[in-house]
Amino acid sequence: MQKYKAIIIDDEEDSRSNTKSMLLNYCPEIEVIGEAASGPEGKQKIMDLKPHVVFLDINMPGMNGFQMLEGIYERDFCVIFLTAYSEHGITAVKAGATDYLLKPLMLSELQGAIRKVVQHYESKGGSGNNNGKSESDKNLVLINHSKGFTLVDFKDIIWLEASDNYTNLFLNGQKKIVASKTLKEFESILPETEFFRIHRSALINVNYVKEYSNNEGGEVILSDGTHVQVSKARNQDFAEFIRTKSVTPK
Repeated sequence: MQKYKAIIIDDEEDSRSNTKSMLLNYCPEIEVIGEAASGPEGKQKIMDLKPHVVFLDINMPGMNGFQMLEGIYERDFCVIFLTAYSEHGITAVKAGATDYLLKPLMLSELQGAIRKVVQHYESKGGSGNNNGKSESDKNLVLINHSKGFTLVDFKDIIWLEASDNYTNLFLNGQKKIVASKTLKEFESILPETEFFRIHRSALINVNYVKEYSNNEGGEVILSDGTHVQVSKARNQDFAEFIRTKSVTPK
């Protein structure tokens, strides 16, 4: 029988123990190879252990399950969300979950979720390490805002502008989103190989840089025609960064 490696990420020790016990006793297809009690710890476990499936609690202090997934761009594993709140269901599906289960777990529902994992990998030729998502799906970032949330491919983000405790995102296609995250939070989750903080109020996607000008100490012109100032403190760092990056204007 093919074994599928699993990690359980849940801040409640009793809940982790219960999930692990049910998998051990009733789901022979699954081998639990690691546990984590927080989002940051879970993210590191995923990077180190390369699981086939992650059982992920949504409501965790500090960094919840959705936030943890935002920072993982090469997501080559299935996700089964665990939650005590049924209203998270639609968000879980939008975030690319294979399934989501309500706590306390019911054995029949857990086994049903495992069948989806097995069917997925069998359809990919057995023990594959891909959860069936296209490359664009792997780049999705969940953007929370006043009306709910939007899933955005980070490759479509041209630049981001700080606005107090909010951030203005300017997207390809002349679209703008006001997100309920700070610019610093976005800087921590977006790939540093693609995004550069050129000013305390501006984070740009370097793939959209069209031109650099020395006007007023330094100015970037983006592919949509936007002019964004480069701070004096970041000018040299940006020049060095851009030299190491092959930039293809859009």
